[in-house]
Amino acid sequence: MKSTKKRAPIVVWCLLLSFLCLFLNVGCSDDSTTNEIPNDWISDLPATIEFNVAGGSKKIPLSWNETVNTAHVACILSEENRQWCDVKLENNTLAVSVSPSAFARSAAITLVYDENHKSVVYVNQKSDFSEYFTDESCSELKPGITDEEIESIPHEKMRELAYALKKGEYAKEFRVGEFRPYQHPSVMAARNKTAKYSLRDNPTGIYAEQGDEMFVYLSHIYDGAEISLNFQNLNEGYGKNQSVILKEGLNRVIAPISGLTYVFNHVEEDIPLLLETEEAKKAVAAKTVKIHFVFGKVNGYFDLRKHQTQEKWEEILANAKYQDIDVLGDYSHITWNVEQFRGNNVSSNQGIVTDILKSIDNCDRLVVLEQEFLGLKKYNKMFNNRMHFCLDYVVKSPNASDYRTVYSAGTSYAEIFCNPAKFPERLWGAAHEVGHVNQTRPGLKWAGMTEVTNNLTVLHVQTTFGAESKLQRIGDGSVGNPNTENGKLYSDAEFDKSKLNLYDVSRKYFIEGERAHCLPNIEINIRETQLVPFWQLKLFFVDALGQEDFYHDLYEYFRTHSSPSNEGKNAGLDQLDFVRQVCRISGYNMLDFFEKWGFLKAVNTTLSDYSNKIFIITENQANALRKEIEAANYKLPAKDVTEITDETWEGFKE
Repeated sequence: MKSTKKRAPIVVWCLLLSFLCLFLNVGCSDDSTTNEIPNDWISDLPATIEFNVAGGSKKIPLSWNETVNTAHVACILSEENRQWCDVKLENNTLAVSVSPSAFARSAAITLVYDENHKSVVYVNQKSDFSEYFTDESCSELKPGITDEEIESIPHEKMRELAYALKKGEYAKEFRVGEFRPYQHPSVMAARNKTAKYSLRDNPTGIYAEQGDEMFVYLSHIYDGAEISLNFQNLNEGYGKNQSVILKEGLNRVIAPISGLTYVFNHVEEDIPLLLETEEAKKAVAAKTVKIHFVFGKVNGYFDLRKHQTQEKWEEILANAKYQDIDVLGDYSHITWNVEQFRGNNVSSNQGIVTDILKSIDNCDRLVVLEQEFLGLKKYNKMFNNRMHFCLDYVVKSPNASDYRTVYSAGTSYAEIFCNPAKFPERLWGAAHEVGHVNQTRPGLKWAGMTEVTNNLTVLHVQTTFGAESKLQRIGDGSVGNPNTENGKLYSDAEFDKSKLNLYDVSRKYFIEGERAHCLPNIEINIRETQLVPFWQLKLFFVDALGQEDFYHDLYEYFRTHSSPSNEGKNAGLDQLDFVRQVCRISGYNMLDFFEKWGFLKAVNTTLSDYSNKIFIITENQANALRKEIEAANYKLPAKDVTEITDETWEGFKE
């Protein structure tokens, strides 16, 4: 966005043309002809005439070509702009006068000799208060400024600001801030074939009520910038947000909705999330904007890098006026309820203020662990935006989509973010939603896998945090008696949840039951049964055999290669391609493993996975893959890998 020049609207040009017709008649009566007038018929006409907020008058001397009869030169300015800008052409001088204004505005003055000889000069009145303030954000008064000078400031709110600054009664923290550029999350989402990370990496610490009149001063902006102020009302759900574009200088903004506010300063270039090199710091500095929320309603936010200590957190939290507050880590962004952060309405730490450094560390670590599992660190593809963990007062259960993961109000999910001691045992829900955002699609998220492969990264996070694997845990909440084609998997007499884990249920369901892994036409809510083989591959290749890059390389392959369904083929072939790439990347013939888990069974069905999706594997296609893998002469595992678990993997070392 360029703020120094604005083209006159089409309506204004139509006005100009109507005026032009009058002047053309006069020009035609002159003895001189058009072809005698050179293109440089006028000299010394500037491209722009600049004024600050005080306005004033300027005289521009003009030089004409000797062939020009100056009596026939018309000076055209739209009637609308004449309300604040006066222009006269007398004695070879262009005299321009502009009235005071706190807001930027622009007008086009057209000098016309005839239809072939026209010149335009732009009058730009900038929202420039440098006569009164020392900095571009208007947060410091010039030394020695008098009350009389303050009274000349052309805006009531800016005069009020000046007096408050002069008296030392103006709180600047959070009202004045610098907002760095972040790469738009769509860039890395496309590169990594995932959903998009957060748009709201720039919280302001300012909140608004719907209809509030806000005055927002945006200092100098870089060429091409598109800066906007985003309002987020979580009382009506994460989707209830609106943005207002900001112009350079003073902006009058009427809050479209209530809520916390964020600055959107997004770019396309590859700017890292963490600025660890001088080159990155310079790139960010060049596109950082300074914004002053004049007398803005302060709520505050906590930034790990900026505020650093629990003491500062408790100070910010104690002064928070709005119901929610933003917390920034290195890789995570938490937006949660202030009262719950204060230790109210969270049963497990009632009355205890959240240890925010530990909560941030938990969420940062979760995000990094998932990205590392995807191979993003190895391949230098870490996301350039944070993961947003956000409260949503409307949703009934957690969910994930572009730009966020959201969690329902109440005491249950508050425990994850407000009581860090509970995080290792409660992280599944948050890691599950982050896993959705991170799913590589369609390579690791083909039809039927939406609620499955996201949990692969969750298991990695869970076990790394020291918790017992969900698959290994006897009587876990997800252990159940799944539906089959003819009723339940277990009879009432043999189903004893207290003695079973998900490995047990999964083996009975797929391997003993000889079912296809995609579970065609069977209604089931125990998706963890489908997860087991994916985790077993990790236990075998990464843990037992020490192939640390196995999943890193597998994910990278799917990021950098087209999947069959990308080419218009059905999702069943995505599943076969997964088998192919596992064998190729590991160097092992895993046909026995995939046969037992039902990946190679012939299927012709439609899967319900948030929408109906065709899923077909023919016997010929499965046989062709078997021959391909056998012909590659990969190594055979020494043991039956379908029997590996979190407790037995060391026995599979070769």
